[in-house]
Amino acid sequence: MPDLKAPFPYFGGKRTIAADVWTRLGTVKQYIEPFCGSAAMLLAAPRPATLEVVCDMNGFIANFWRSVKYQPAAVAEWADYPVSHIDMGAAHTWLMAQRARIGEALQDIEWPGDAKAAGRWLHGQCCWIGSGWCDWDKGRIPHVSDPGSGVQAIGRIPQVSDPGRGVQAIGQVPHVSDAGRGSLLTSAGRVAWEWLRRLSDRLERVRIIHGDWSRCLNNDLGGDDTALFLDPPYRAYEKVYGVNVPIASAVEAWARQNAHLRIALCGHRDDYDLPDWDAVEWSRGRFTYGGSQTTDRECIWYSPACLPRETVDLFSEFIA
Repeated sequence: MPDLKAPFPYFGGKRTIAADVWTRLGTVKQYIEPFCGSAAMLLAAPRPATLEVVCDMNGFIANFWRSVKYQPAAVAEWADYPVSHIDMGAAHTWLMAQRARIGEALQDIEWPGDAKAAGRWLHGQCCWIGSGWCDWDKGRIPHVSDPGSGVQAIGRIPQVSDPGRGVQAIGQVPHVSDAGRGSLLTSAGRVAWEWLRRLSDRLERVRIIHGDWSRCLNNDLGGDDTALFLDPPYRAYEKVYGVNVPIASAVEAWARQNAHLRIALCGHRDDYDLPDWDAVEWSRGRFTYGGSQTTDRECIWYSPACLPRETVDLFSEFIA
């Protein structure tokens, strides 16, 4: 179901170039995404692999996908909430206080997730403007009464002047029939339920892991039958993701040692020195956190094991 997408906006997502990436990765038996985020590449796969593993250091993200996999209806109900400035502040404080509990529970691969936390996080992820929403690695819990932090800080007010984003984008998501759910959900809630139900079906056999990116790697990865999509925090921008320890260098070293696998590695132009790899530059076509300076610096390095470029440059169609 390559038309599926995450029900929330996500900084740095690669959905717009997913089709090009999959032409280079091809059909594989194992697919691994150590920095899953919005899981854009997984969801865009032309067909599921026999074994699929995704991982994210952010426990709120891992919990969201785990909860959607096992209990999409409950997540939809907790996300079905009007946009409220003060309530978002309360939800943020409550969620930040759940980190230790959620992080520990996620170590059990069979844990079905916390649907309430997933729904509240989803609601805020769609409504919050700017940075600061539930940063997993940030120790400080902002107080909503502090005019200089939290939801009171400039740029943190919720989406109220437009239809919203993700499942909160009223009027901008596909119509869903009222059949199949009770009357407790609003019309937007029923849209969310159907959206999450479809995601749950896709995630049925996906293994969702929380922790360091290397947790989903092992020594049994098999050459031509394995593909990896590596999208670590870009060099010099780790703090934007709330990452305190540089990751890009470790990822580059691992990728170089495992070039016999089909690997797509994302970064900014000149981030990596991989002379035998095929570096393909692309543009988001819009400003990012770095403004126009980073918009046209995007690049993906494909390992020698990846499929060669097609004669027709499909890539250009997705950046036009």
